[in-house]
Amino acid sequence: MSNLVSITRANFLPLTIVIAVTNLSASFYSHRTFNLVSAVLVLLAALLLHASVNAFNNYFDFKSKIDSRTIKTPFSGGVEILVKGEMRPSSALFIAIMCLAGAGAIGIYFLSLFFYVLFPLVVYGAIAIVLYTPLLSRIHGISEIVAGSGFGLMGLGIYATQTGNVDLVGVAVCIPVTILVDLLLFLNEFPDVEADRYGGRRHLVILLGRRRAAELYVGATAATYVSIVASVILGLAPVSVLAALLALPIAYKACRIVLRECEDTPKLVPALGLNVLMILFTILLMGVGFLVPLVI
Repeated sequence: MSNLVSITRANFLPLTIVIAVTNLSASFYSHRTFNLVSAVLVLLAALLLHASVNAFNNYFDFKSKIDSRTIKTPFSGGVEILVKGEMRPSSALFIAIMCLAGAGAIGIYFLSLFFYVLFPLVVYGAIAIVLYTPLLSRIHGISEIVAGSGFGLMGLGIYATQTGNVDLVGVAVCIPVTILVDLLLFLNEFPDVEADRYGGRRHLVILLGRRRAAELYVGATAATYVSIVASVILGLAPVSVLAALLALPIAYKACRIVLRECEDTPKLVPALGLNVLMILFTILLMGVGFLVPLVI
């Protein structure tokens, strides 16, 4: 069981939970409809997808020997069970495939209900999951975009399973979620630059260098909160969604550390933790914000 938890990086799965909850909250706010069975099924599918992504990533990072070279932190650097021989690579690949198959089975059910809405999202997600580590992460500067948009569009799909359509409210949630997941991967790439370069990756931290990448991190963080404010101004989200701005002090502290310590991995580690907190709290507070008008 411990190997299963480790290879799927279950400690990162709360991200999927808060994305699902927020999109379900937004759909309920927008359409005043909620199907509990659909909500449970789509949450299970999302968790299986995320677990599959992590297991595939760990498998391919082992095969490319990236994981044997990364600097391990609590938030980056992959897992060591394959490197140490505590799990066979074939077992990791089997887990990845089984998780993807389980999510796919649930996906087929939802496709039977909302085929034209969900089909493009399902195709994009399947390509991103299977090809991300062996192929897409090696294309210059798109790995963060693929990861962030994958989770953002997954959230949009969750939204659509309740409403049967994609509308501007769903898009208003998708944009900050996409940026925030981009930031999760982006900052976690800072300690792994040399190992990733060895493994053939060409992500933005490698292309820009740590200093310019740190400045981009700050700009993207600001863009997240601008997008949330814009959704309220445009009438796509209630004023209570501005509760997400309560995460700004965490974001500010993370940005200060990133700008100051971008070249020093041990001193950067606190920012990695703050980055995770900022992302989880921002998304969760958005979800709470969508529910507030419905209960007061």
